[in-house]
Amino acid sequence: MKLTENPIFITQRRITHRGGVLAGMLIAGVLGFCLLVGFIGSLTDEFGNARPAADMGRLFYGWIIGLEILVLVLGGFAHIVRVLTEDRKAGLWDSNRLTPMSPAQILTGYWFGAPLREFYMGLVLAGFGLVITLSAGLPPTLWLGTQLLILSTAAFFGLLALLMGMAFQRAQGLLVILLFLFTIPVSFLAPSRLLTNYLLPTYGIGHLFIATVPVSEQPMDQDWTSATHLFGLSINPVLLSLILQASVGVFLWRTLVRKTANPFQPLMLRGEAVGLFTWLTVAQQALIWSMWLGIFPTTAKYRNSDDIPLIIAVHGGTLLLGLMLLASASPQPERVRVESLRLGFTNFGPLFSRSAAPLALALAGIAAVAFLTQFLFNLADSWRILLVVCVNLTEVFLLFVLVLEYCRLRHRRRHLGFVALWLVLSCVAPLILALAFQNAGFARFSMLAPGFIALAGPDDTEWPPLFYTLMAHMLIVILLGLVWRRRWLGVIGQAESSN
Repeated sequence: MKLTENPIFITQRRITHRGGVLAGMLIAGVLGFCLLVGFIGSLTDEFGNARPAADMGRLFYGWIIGLEILVLVLGGFAHIVRVLTEDRKAGLWDSNRLTPMSPAQILTGYWFGAPLREFYMGLVLAGFGLVITLSAGLPPTLWLGTQLLILSTAAFFGLLALLMGMAFQRAQGLLVILLFLFTIPVSFLAPSRLLTNYLLPTYGIGHLFIATVPVSEQPMDQDWTSATHLFGLSINPVLLSLILQASVGVFLWRTLVRKTANPFQPLMLRGEAVGLFTWLTVAQQALIWSMWLGIFPTTAKYRNSDDIPLIIAVHGGTLLLGLMLLASASPQPERVRVESLRLGFTNFGPLFSRSAAPLALALAGIAAVAFLTQFLFNLADSWRILLVVCVNLTEVFLLFVLVLEYCRLRHRRRHLGFVALWLVLSCVAPLILALAFQNAGFARFSMLAPGFIALAGPDDTEWPPLFYTLMAHMLIVILLGLVWRRRWLGVIGQAESSN
């Protein structure tokens, strides 16, 4: 089925045109015209001296790009979320699922149909951007490359909007927009080797702009002017952004199609979670590999080095990504309960295999192998760091899964609040006590702390207490696992007796 024949796309196009697209295009035209006039007026200063057209062109075209991102990426994202959540409330989503259209066709209609007004506005702004670029004597590749990245980012965020619209009953677009607005300036300040700078894609756009500046005038900060490397192999940053967005988009698309076909399945299957986690963690480790070439930590770089916060940030990002995937792949208790009644299992083995605990162990193992690449040629000196990081990842992933599934069994619809309570007690409260009493020793008891402390470079006298802390955390995980196991078996036993 062609896109122009898609019933949902046709409906969204009619709604958009009926609501009026001329006003939005005129707004975009006015903004673009003002920036074009501003560019022309800036070619001479207040004393009548000529200014470099290329410098002014980069400045005003940067404003055009900012407006395009606000309109096309953020505006399109918010519109898709709103349309999808409203259709779900009205029952139109379920009605569309009962039609002969395939899940892919349904999703395509919303993906390209809902943000049509924003696309028209972005098209107008892109036209003014082309005029400014050519008038300033900048290479056309700057316009082509940046517009390609903006379109790919808009498509990527459209998939995220579809996922959010399916996952939540109410539109949560404002929260994501605020997060995005906070992330963009932070990403420009963050090191270029962070993976988020290529998913957004901050570094690709910045690299295209810097490439138009003469070498003698380029900024001294080599972090944004140097080439991008994956395990030492050079790669174009624009190409890397497109590859990352496309690959993650494939995982999102598979999830959306499957969830549309069967809404009662987990948001992400285990194989998809493992594949996505493997790809992103390996890509992130590949980006920072050239900093240490597999011999982290070297004596010269390890102590008082500006590079240490980067690997600490990578560790934090790995934890966050793993927790998000575990939450999306964890099965609902009702599904496991139904399977137990249908298959008749009552022992712990089938329960364990159907929970997200094996996935937590798998993700921890993948993260350990990914981190190993940074220590590979220096294991004799760094084995303790790697051991603490790997054990800490395993403990945090297991703790989260056990707490999540236990709270789902025990508290049901109120489980999110109790999961947050457990995480605050185990992770945040020790950090607050450390700040309150000005004693860093309290911070070590946080479930998150051992890995960060090890990567930050503790003194030799701190290693035994760090190992003892890991053992105490492991004891907590084991005790929680016993409570979790007992709760699961009790729920299954109750279901069988009631049946």
